Amino acid sequence: MKKMILIAVGALALVGISVGASLFLTGALNKEPAAGAAMEEAEPVPEEVHYYNVQPEFVVNFKGKTRVKFLMIEMVVASHDEEVPVILSDHDPELRNSLLMLLAEQDSEVLKTAEGKQALRDAAMARIDEVVSNHYKPERILDVFITRLVMQ
Repeated sequence: MKKMILIAVGALALVGISVGASLFLTGALNKEPAAGAAMEEAEPVPEEVHYYNVQPEFVVNFKGKTRVKFLMIEMVVASHDEEVPVILSDHDPELRNSLLMLLAEQDSEVLKTAEGKQALRDAAMARIDEVVSNHYKPERILDVFITRLVMQ
């Protein structure tokens, strides 16, 4: 009976040594605890987005192929910089003038297409970024969203 106990203890010791050696050789023992690993693998927190609703909406007239057309449009500006809405609010007359001039240049046939609307968003973003650059820092505009667009 003593021999069997000694053999069982020896076998368990051999298994323990083999598991310990495997963990040591694979580097599993050298890693941080699970809590540290969880913090390391956590996704980065996205930056906060600040919105500026350009109000009131724009109503402009421009020439269509046959007669004068009207465009009513609302825009929202997005930025990661919390100062951008303040800058846009402080310089609202300059911003509105620049956007009104841009909107008056549009072609109703082009604006009917998705590509035309995207081109308008891109041009509006450039104009808004120009206002922000003149009074603050360049390239602060993340995106411009058209929240309402009606043509007649």
